[in-house]
Amino acid sequence: MYSNRSQQQRRNDSINLGPVSPTESQVQEIQNKYIPLMTKAIQEQQDPKWQECKIQGKNLTPRSNCAITIHSNFLYLYGGYQYSQGILQDFYKLNMTAESFKWQNIKCEFEPGPRCCHSLSAYKNNLYLFGGQIADSICTNEIFVHDVNHQIWKKLEINDSYPQPLDNYCSTVYNDQLILFGGFYSADICKHSNDLYSYSFTLNHWIKLNKSKGRQPTPRDGSSIAIHNSNLYMFGGKNGDLRYNDLWSFDLSIQEWNLIHINNLYNIPMTRSGHSLIVYQNQLILFGGIHDITWELDDLYTFQINQQEWKLINQDTSRKKELELPSPTKSNQSPQKKRKSVQLPQIIRPLSLRKSPCSSPKKVRPSSQSQYSNHSKNQNLPQNQNQNQKNNNSSINNSFNYVQERKQQEKLKQKAAMLKLFEVEINKRASFQDDCNVTEKLKTSIILIGNPKQDLKLTKGTLTEFGQQIISKFLLPLQNGQNTINGKKPCARDGHSVVVLDNHMILFGGDRHTMAFNDLYLLNLLLI
Repeated sequence: MYSNRSQQQRRNDSINLGPVSPTESQVQEIQNKYIPLMTKAIQEQQDPKWQECKIQGKNLTPRSNCAITIHSNFLYLYGGYQYSQGILQDFYKLNMTAESFKWQNIKCEFEPGPRCCHSLSAYKNNLYLFGGQIADSICTNEIFVHDVNHQIWKKLEINDSYPQPLDNYCSTVYNDQLILFGGFYSADICKHSNDLYSYSFTLNHWIKLNKSKGRQPTPRDGSSIAIHNSNLYMFGGKNGDLRYNDLWSFDLSIQEWNLIHINNLYNIPMTRSGHSLIVYQNQLILFGGIHDITWELDDLYTFQINQQEWKLINQDTSRKKELELPSPTKSNQSPQKKRKSVQLPQIIRPLSLRKSPCSSPKKVRPSSQSQYSNHSKNQNLPQNQNQNQKNNNSSINNSFNYVQERKQQEKLKQKAAMLKLFEVEINKRASFQDDCNVTEKLKTSIILIGNPKQDLKLTKGTLTEFGQQIISKFLLPLQNGQNTINGKKPCARDGHSVVVLDNHMILFGGDRHTMAFNDLYLLNLLLI
């Protein structure tokens, strides 16, 4: 039968199977809902003092306990340790004033070989590499000199003034001398050190500075030193499992140690080793290190030399989640022996500890007893009591079914939210297509692993809601410079290497839980 409706009416009644774009009111509603949360998360993640350097081309192998130094605006790096590859022996340089950062591998006919926990120092047109670990539990006291202009390594002759083979010490350059403290002696001695040495670059001669037997730091390794005027400052370190947070000064003019008494005891940094300490103007700057097993730090402190007190700049955030209140756990103790619950203020109670407006139903084991046993017991009860028991059982069963329904609904909601991750508009599907099915699976895995709880996705200024309201830090935009990412700060680590260039501290590498890094950061010292 022929319809009298017009073609326009039939077209309006047709079903549109394509994706429906949200209306302007819906987009505005979503933006008003998420923009405040997103702005707050961006402010928490960004730190204007820090910048991450963008590396062009192939980056270095991740490593810790390498050595870096600055010569004519070039950053030089040698060796280090990587868990899967062991001790490394590669040699690189990076132009810090170039428009783009790119590592350049320096190849020489003769090289020092594998090194970690060593030092690399620049003096005039030479780089001096001393000591360090060359194999498992084996270290050396050799010195190699690299001519920057001719790119040649040569080994200096060891004389009687040289210290014993040493690694994991701390060092700095003072005038025409290399100053080093502490470390671990291997070979026949096999003990920690608290010796303080100075090495003359021109004379190839070592002098032990702490000859007096007065009060001095305990033997340790993994500490850090810095020199201000004619005073050397030393902080932290470890001896076995014992770590320190004491601060000492050594007067190079009278060659005497002094323990610094801190004026403000509330801001003293935690005990640590593998940290970094530098001098800028009239203050010491301390970053990172390891406080305990699997507890690396990302805090930042300054020590005001004139006021003799520590100042906290950035709090440690490596265990931020552990500071939150834990949810209550099940206990098998009897009610008589059960501990009294701590009454917390309503403001700081997590959702798991807040009182629910309605009491939760008691858990009942369904089919725990046979129908026959229930029937035999109910026969001996009075009629009214039997009827009350049936009503109670029916109410409990209804409550139990209600709980099961709610759980099922929650699962369906979670499943629906996960399925939304795979919804792509028709006009954008071509960008995701690939000839290889394995590539498609890898793309999906990377998205899910890199951002497992998507709740916010920014595409051409449109915010789309996924799942629960949890801001994902992987999707937060940062202000990118030409060769740096502004506002991005390093994560917790120890065994990193630092050096000062103009008004910036350069930080490279380190590790956390045996996972090494190859990232490069700049700390603007003017903003501290």
